[in-house]
Amino acid sequence: MKEQFYFFGDDIKRMLGKQKIRILFIWLSRSFWGIGLYRLERSLYLLFGKYYKGVRIIFIPIFNLIQSYSNIDIHYHADIKGGINVLHPSIGIVVSGKAIIGKNLSLTGGNIIGVKEKCEPNSFIIGDNCTLGANAVILGPLMLGDSITIGASACLLKDCLINNSVLVGVPASRVENK
Repeated sequence: MKEQFYFFGDDIKRMLGKQKIRILFIWLSRSFWGIGLYRLERSLYLLFGKYYKGVRIIFIPIFNLIQSYSNIDIHYHADIKGGINVLHPSIGIVVSGKAIIGKNLSLTGGNIIGVKEKCEPNSFIIGDNCTLGANAVILGPLMLGDSITIGASACLLKDCLINNSVLVGVPASRVENK
């Protein structure tokens, strides 16, 4: 549970960027509230375990208000390391509870990280320092390496374990570096 607060600190550092003065108004941003809600729910889930589903019922009205303001829907089962950065949350963000995501994930807006019908545990893994362009979609189960960039409006359906790759198109495929 304590780990989630450290991760939230990393999230805030990425939201601030180089201009630390942004701390004065960052708490008003949609990204702050959406990611903060995920970190809170994840912490409570880790604290209460399987009983969280029942405990959560009390907080659903508040959670729904925050979620509707932020346009960010990250399931509390999703395991995401610190450093999430959502650039344009007004378009909407959805992250499945089956996802395991490394640190420093950048979402541009309109992104969906979801699963097909069958997804075994630990079969949907996204590496560190990955970036999704506007309206990019990832449908697991699949595995992605580190520092992968997925282009705008791309739809990724297959594994890419080659680090520092750029994936574009529908279905997304790797662009060779020249």
